[in-house]
Amino acid sequence: MGDPLTLSEVAALVGGTVEGNGDRVVRTVRSLDAAGADDLSFLANRRYLPSARRSGAGAILVAPGVMLDGVDRIVVADPYRAFAQVMHHWHPVVTPEAGVDPASWVAPDADVEGARIDAFAWVGAGATVGSGTWLQAGAVVGAGAVIGRDCRLMPQAVVMEGCVLGDRVWLNPGAVVGAEGFGFAPSPDGHLKIPQVGVVSIGDDVEIGANSCVDRAALDTTRVRSGAKLDNLVQVGHAADVGEHSLMVAFSGVAGSSRLGKGVVLAAKAAVLGHISVGDGARVGVASAVTSGVDPGGEVTGVPAIKHSRWRRAATAFGDLDQLTKTVRKLEKRIAQLEDSQ
Repeated sequence: MGDPLTLSEVAALVGGTVEGNGDRVVRTVRSLDAAGADDLSFLANRRYLPSARRSGAGAILVAPGVMLDGVDRIVVADPYRAFAQVMHHWHPVVTPEAGVDPASWVAPDADVEGARIDAFAWVGAGATVGSGTWLQAGAVVGAGAVIGRDCRLMPQAVVMEGCVLGDRVWLNPGAVVGAEGFGFAPSPDGHLKIPQVGVVSIGDDVEIGANSCVDRAALDTTRVRSGAKLDNLVQVGHAADVGEHSLMVAFSGVAGSSRLGKGVVLAAKAAVLGHISVGDGARVGVASAVTSGVDPGGEVTGVPAIKHSRWRRAATAFGDLDQLTKTVRKLEKRIAQLEDSQ
């Protein structure tokens, strides 16, 4: 836990301005409902303004123009980012000192100088683990794999042979990089497995959530580019390419050979079918299935995914279908009666 801060120190840390008592001391961050007089909280969404007004927080991070009577405030352009910054102050990640636990297994020709290898971690022949990287219990680094500097592989995270991680990559428990791609050739005798002999390349500052999988390519490279963040239970298929700073939320997936541009967002359970390109900055709604290309900056939703504005109109109309059906049937009956009377 980091040291307590005055509000003036918090403002300097986040690039904000104090409105109130700059000498007030806060010791940690808590939610609006749980915060007390010694706590800092934040208001990132105006829908929680009533909670902010009821809060017992000593001070609140707010956006410009937000008024809270009788509450010390730190005004900052982006309260949510500021919240993240002060969380890093009070809850820094502390990597243990470098060293190899005698209960781990490291191949004689592996290079792990400057890394921390915990008990029961496993490092294969010819692998490289960068300085400042931390392999926790049960983590596996396959033969010939390359792990960059200051990474963290949490318990049971796996990087298979020949795969590459950049610097500051974080694999949560059970994440698997470089498992077999799903490739089979149908035949009268069944499905003939296609050997997956490609690799996976993960850029810098990537985070991959618990039990998520990035499969190796059949021939070339599956890529997750720098700054991308993958939630828990996410699937990236063989030879797919996930663009820089993209976000893939829980249960979302990208099939083989598809491409996500820079800054793409896949909401929870969204799926992109194989061999499809999604342009820079595009957004795909919850539980949607992308079956054709999406233009840069596009917003699509539904199964199959269509332009979001069109989907919203269709979704609104869906609630009226029952009454519309009844009306149509009445009209059909009335038309039939008119025709019989002629």
